[in-house]
Amino acid sequence: MKINKEKSIGRVLFIVEGGKNEFSLLRRIFCNVLGYQYIEKRRGNPDFFESKNISTSKVAVVNTEESNISDICDENCYLDSVFKLLISKYDFPVDRSAIYYLFDRDPNSNVDVWLIERLILTLTNPYENDNGLRGGLLLLSYPSIESYTISSFIDNTHLIEIALGDDAKAYVAANNQIQLNKISEATIVKASNEMMKYLQAEGIDFEIDNFWGPNIAVFEKQEHNYHMNSNYRLLSLLSVAFIQLGIIELQA
Repeated sequence: MKINKEKSIGRVLFIVEGGKNEFSLLRRIFCNVLGYQYIEKRRGNPDFFESKNISTSKVAVVNTEESNISDICDENCYLDSVFKLLISKYDFPVDRSAIYYLFDRDPNSNVDVWLIERLILTLTNPYENDNGLRGGLLLLSYPSIESYTISSFIDNTHLIEIALGDDAKAYVAANNQIQLNKISEATIVKASNEMMKYLQAEGIDFEIDNFWGPNIAVFEKQEHNYHMNSNYRLLSLLSVAFIQLGIIELQA
């Protein structure tokens, strides 16, 4: 794999669960490492943050209303109101953007397994979904987004088993080489390679343009592992977005 820093990705929207860690990670990657235009709106903060970068690539990161996967359904129209501001104030055409939902599979915070499975099978394409639904692809981290940061620095992370997001945070704290401010082009490539190691170990073919199949296969295998061992194999699917967008190029 190699990184294509000059790739123009257009407009991309990340809808995330947490109020801090996802923002810090994505700002580091898109704003500091890749130099894209970057906008964020954090839950509970009335103001948007907008970088001063000038680029043909523009990334926005926003929260759901609460830190729960069920809020993807947006019953209170919270996301709709944020989208309207992105469109009117920041010239960010949400309905013509690639959309990724980045959430944790922490069994303490997201307990509705049926709902998660349904969302994986509904949110299958970042640009357009069936039945006229707005585009969006659900990408889970097992058990939490810290899995991405760990896989950026640690080898063979798919062999590490962790139960909860708090345990993943403790792993980061115990390993000094894992530092957000050291995320770089090289670590972005490494995290992508670590994700592919998991897929290969589990016998799951990576289908870049039809990821719903691998996505549900990962979910089923991870749920089986948790049922048998009370742990998940460390994995974040965030790298799927980078590969689909052409930021990371697969090499034969």
